[in-house]
Amino acid sequence: MSPSRGPGISTVTAHLRRAVGNADWQFLGEALHPQVHWAAPRPGARACRGRSRVLSRCARLHTRLSGVTVEETFMYPGAIVLGLWLHLGTSTPDSDGLGCQVSDELVYQVLDVVDGLVVRITGYTDRAQALTAAYDGPADTF
Repeated sequence: MSPSRGPGISTVTAHLRRAVGNADWQFLGEALHPQVHWAAPRPGARACRGRSRVLSRCARLHTRLSGVTVEETFMYPGAIVLGLWLHLGTSTPDSDGLGCQVSDELVYQVLDVVDGLVVRITGYTDRAQALTAAYDGPADTF
């Protein structure tokens, strides 16, 4: 398979940014390969395969968050990196104990793109690791 067939990487990136930014899972599904694989995003978490399972996972995660913001985007010939702020909606006491702050988490999702569709999603907490993985490009099989 070749990353050059189908919509260009910038078109796929714009599609993903819109879908994630609007929490539009049906729209996101249009960019996913039917057998997309989402690697376990956290140690101990299970991976999932298939468009419907990935979309179900996105919907479940969204119900646990107060929002997701696309912080930054990187495009490579065969991959896209989305830096995402996950707004967790949980409060923690601030340093002086007078108020609360909302806890957020920055994560990086590397989306391997083949023939204009996302075939694999892998989560990282480290930006450099995500960029290296994206630079290496998608595997021949998924």
